[in-house]
Amino acid sequence: MAAYARKSVKPLTPARTGATPELLAPRRPQLSVTRATSDGWFSASADRSSLPRIGIKCEGGGPHQSKTMMLAELTELLAAGADGRADEAILRDNLLAKPSIRARKAALYRLRQLYGVSEGWPICIVLHRLWELDPAGRPMLALLCALARDPAFRAGAAAVLDAPLGERVRWPAIASAFEAQHPGRLGEKMAKSLAQNAASSWTQAGFLRGSVRKERTRARATPACAAYAGLIAAFCGFGGVRLTECRWLDVLDRPIEDRLALLRQAEGLGLARVRTVGDVMELDLRGALGRTLGVPELVER
Repeated sequence: MAAYARKSVKPLTPARTGATPELLAPRRPQLSVTRATSDGWFSASADRSSLPRIGIKCEGGGPHQSKTMMLAELTELLAAGADGRADEAILRDNLLAKPSIRARKAALYRLRQLYGVSEGWPICIVLHRLWELDPAGRPMLALLCALARDPAFRAGAAAVLDAPLGERVRWPAIASAFEAQHPGRLGEKMAKSLAQNAASSWTQAGFLRGSVRKERTRARATPACAAYAGLIAAFCGFGGVRLTECRWLDVLDRPIEDRLALLRQAEGLGLARVRTVGDVMELDLRGALGRTLGVPELVER
């Protein structure tokens, strides 16, 4: 197996950056969440035609109809520093130790679908660059990217995100959440496969625990996760306090005041810009992440 050198990433240091801000409306954070749309993932002002160029899929299926979020495979690939040469690493050198060429090709295809390995989607580039900087946040970072890239996985998320801590979450609840948004799209067998794979992914990300009897537990969020969730939310048309209330920030698994605290901590790492004047708060994620991580596409788009 060929060896791959790890990419050198400069440690994050506190930074102040200037950029065109998104304005938070003059409203104090509330614990109750009001949805701007039926599912909370996209605002009415979102430019859906441009989102695929950023790496966000608005419609269609995804890998969860046949596979989980593949956190272990992604971890192995990025640990080897081989995300830029995934074809060679996975197909030729069998980095992921798959039993056949067919299995290697399937793994590569799904990793491209979920995380844009060897591709140039901006949200995937940000994921890869945050990965080494924030080991504690990796499961949630991967989950956020998978949700952005797999609409079918996203459609069933309410069954987990809205479940109280300690409540048992069965796969039929995830299938029902998907069915509520897409009536009749999947047959019984495919709906079960999607829901069971999704349940496994939520477990890998720390939202569920247990191999058979899965119970809701609190996932671990970091400032980098908050910045990444906010970045995706901004691309999906959210700004102001609505950004802190949307589904992307729900994934942080924290009340709204804690989400704001995480974003302020992200500012100290150069991953966000937060300014408050009275009851008005200015929040910029695209500019801060673009400069700190060296992804100019975030501010050019």
